[in-house]
Amino acid sequence: MTTYLSKQKKGDLQDMAKQAGLSGYDDMLKDDLVTALDEKLRADSSKFAGNPIFAEFYKRGGSPVKKQRQVSSPSVPDADGELKTARRRKTIVAKVKDEAADAVNGAEDAAADTSTALATRTPRAVQRIAERVPLPPSPKVVSDYIARSQASFSTKLSDMYKKSGTTEAIEGVRDTASTVVAIEVLCNLIEAVGLQTETFPWRYAFDIPAIPAIKSHAYAVKLPDFFVLVTSFFWAPSTLWLTTSLFVPLLFAYFFNFSLSIRGQGARTRSSPHVYKFDPLTYNVSKALVTWLVYSQGFRFNGFWSDETVARVDGALFGGYQGVLIGTAIGALASLYEAILQKH
Repeated sequence: MTTYLSKQKKGDLQDMAKQAGLSGYDDMLKDDLVTALDEKLRADSSKFAGNPIFAEFYKRGGSPVKKQRQVSSPSVPDADGELKTARRRKTIVAKVKDEAADAVNGAEDAAADTSTALATRTPRAVQRIAERVPLPPSPKVVSDYIARSQASFSTKLSDMYKKSGTTEAIEGVRDTASTVVAIEVLCNLIEAVGLQTETFPWRYAFDIPAIPAIKSHAYAVKLPDFFVLVTSFFWAPSTLWLTTSLFVPLLFAYFFNFSLSIRGQGARTRSSPHVYKFDPLTYNVSKALVTWLVYSQGFRFNGFWSDETVARVDGALFGGYQGVLIGTAIGALASLYEAILQKH
């Protein structure tokens, strides 16, 4: 019966509550009003059963007055026993049918109430979620927002790159490397690295123990042996290389400097060639000549260095003395190319 009341509108329920003499129904919620009205009608069923307003309510659950009359009917004499038994059977059968009908109606009402509740409550829940979550009005707004975000991120990244000075640093390295001097320094640095493996050995110092937790192995740590700095083991090959690759070639490049001939031509213009203090072409030619004499032809500077020292340096350099000759050829070509570019 409560299902029947819950399906009614609140205005109809208030009218029924007024007819039933229920107080305070104006301030009640619908669910509370249904519960209070149901209890009132059940408690005073004999009073309101004849009221047409509540007829449907009692019809859904069966009339309690009718049930009471059927149960409390007067007894029939024994002589009329067959008639009494028939009436009793009819009453029981009718009662069972009414109960079955009530059960079916109750199930239908419960299903209808559930579907009605879902139909009425689900949109409210969706509406509440929609109110809490700010949804975009259209896909175009979303695409515009993504485009603006990408543009803002690109602008910030570009500003950070400019402020870091990376562009200026790259341009500075490029300007420095685009000279003959940079090529000469690079070639000599490669030779020095190769010589270091022979003249400055690294000795075993200690082990870093293995760590079973990360499945690492023991690692041997080596440190440079600085004691060789006070022995001829280091200085003999080092001075030989410095003499053949730096001192003698720079001496010739200083005195045989062909770029000095442009000084008497007046003021330098933008296209005037750069004047080096040491002529790069002379440096490379003299370096190649001295290297060939010492490492190939047995020239020892009047016995100042031994054959063993020469062999050590030759074996330590990348590619031997032939690698040094290749470096001088590259430097000479770069010098000529730079002179041609400056002339034009």
